[in-house]
Amino acid sequence: MHDDAQQLFASGQFRPDGLTNTAIKEQGFTQKADRQTFRGGAGWDDNIGDFQTRREFADRMRELRVQLATALDRPSLAEEGTLKHEMTYNWYEPGAKLGRHLDEHHEETKGPSGWTMPTRRSVTWLVYLNEGWTKEEGGALRCMPRSDDSIEKNMVQVGCHEGNLQVGWVNDGVDPVFLDVFRESGGAALYQVKMKNDSEEREILSVRDFEVPPQPIDFSKFMKEEVRDSFAQISTSRLDPRFASAGTASTNSNHHDFDCSDEPTILDVTPVAGTLVLFDSVSLPHLVREVTGKRQRIAATGWFHEDSQFSLEMS
Repeated sequence: MHDDAQQLFASGQFRPDGLTNTAIKEQGFTQKADRQTFRGGAGWDDNIGDFQTRREFADRMRELRVQLATALDRPSLAEEGTLKHEMTYNWYEPGAKLGRHLDEHHEETKGPSGWTMPTRRSVTWLVYLNEGWTKEEGGALRCMPRSDDSIEKNMVQVGCHEGNLQVGWVNDGVDPVFLDVFRESGGAALYQVKMKNDSEEREILSVRDFEVPPQPIDFSKFMKEEVRDSFAQISTSRLDPRFASAGTASTNSNHHDFDCSDEPTILDVTPVAGTLVLFDSVSLPHLVREVTGKRQRIAATGWFHEDSQFSLEMS
């Protein structure tokens, strides 16, 4: 697969791939500083390069996806569909990096377009293709997970609850906060899930039902006073350019934090060939540190999709 990626790159099959889909015009994309991606034109199975190897790899990943559907209790992960699952190659030249971000956000925070897709990213996966890669060559995947103590205290699944995606944490990263935009009032509410007598109950954390404003969004202003100080929003316009208004996305990307060394918990993954990484697309912030070595950092990457809670028909 490493050889396949190199052949495809040499034949011009990779494209600029920024965080806000404005990699060239607004983000000032350069090949030496930013990520490039192969999506295969019509798809990963395009009849170019070593497509047979890519198809064999896709079959293995399909087996993994079906296992995850059961293990994570996300049944729609197992379903097939042209819009359901993404597979790519990523290519980083020496000096390239990618700022802190999440791979998926709540549909309502994306504006009207957020409800036009029937699926959403659920599980992010990466398989690194760099033989003998060392820490000194940089390019580590830097993740900002919760502390081990917070994970041990957590009693409910993160990322999504009954179709409602997570937007933050309370109680020092122990309890996920979900956004429900299908309230009987017609508004939205923030809530956490409590376990009582082996059953789940919602505890509303917002003062009252509200209309989700356009980006940039600060959910803390809707929280009850007694939980506001413990609320930590996963994405903000400062931390993720995709969670900003169109007018501020490019400005934020110019001052993006490529270190996040002030985060309470940091996990760096060295991109050594054969390493498989899996994480929840909604709840884990991450970045790619600068490639400091003299060779390219290459990976197969993608997302397993779940069905969205609701999708609009757009003309």
